[in-house]
Amino acid sequence: MDDFSKGHRRGFFKDMNDSAVNFSAYRNFAGHPWRRVIGYLVLLVLLLGTPVLLSFVYDFNREVDRLAEKFSREAPDFLLKNGELQVFGEMPLILEDERGGSRNIIVVDTSGETDESILQDYENGVFVSKTKIVQKNSLETQIFYFSNFKDLTVTKEDVLEWLPSLKLTAVFIVIFGFIYFFLAKLCTAALSGLLCLLFSRLQQRRLTYGQGVKISVYALTIPTLLQALQAVILPGFFAFGLLYYIVLTIYLWFGVQSGGEAA
Repeated sequence: MDDFSKGHRRGFFKDMNDSAVNFSAYRNFAGHPWRRVIGYLVLLVLLLGTPVLLSFVYDFNREVDRLAEKFSREAPDFLLKNGELQVFGEMPLILEDERGGSRNIIVVDTSGETDESILQDYENGVFVSKTKIVQKNSLETQIFYFSNFKDLTVTKEDVLEWLPSLKLTAVFIVIFGFIYFFLAKLCTAALSGLLCLLFSRLQQRRLTYGQGVKISVYALTIPTLLQALQAVILPGFFAFGLLYYIVLTIYLWFGVQSGGEAA
């Protein structure tokens, strides 16, 4: 079993190297069995997707820490009990800002001095009273009643203890992240297979759609490597998408030229 695993890993890294620097290998790639092609894509996503997801998890956990620190510093003490909210401090508490050209407001008033009508002049807003939360956006207004949580008792200290547990969702981020990356690459390969058929005609090559998809999977190696580096090192480089598809198209062109038989 160990020898098989080592051989499989060696085969993967050889294919990865050949897909990057040896266009003549694409003739062999076009003839690989589907099991090997899909296995290569899975390993490619695991290898190059891991640093991207770890970087995302790091940023997510740092944001949770920032949120907990801000909540501890700015949120007033409160008690939610028997379906009613009591906030300790000067009322009403009003937070107003302007984002994306629209005015937004958050109002907390458990004293009864104000009501949800304060949201009328705002496109987006939240009003919190003793008995309910009114959430308004450009499409609708929703109301959530605390009476639905009569058996629940929550304080500010409870929320501060709960917030760090959000970091546990990182496990799901990694799992679903890998699934998303794999499906995204598979869809890209499926669409690129059509481009391979076009290149096959232009170059007068005999190439089936299935062979085009196989070539596309291996042609994704360098673009995916660049994508991983960009996500970790230059996350703000928004023009990268164009570079990604330019590099992919170059590999597809030369991959078809080597992978297809002359017509």
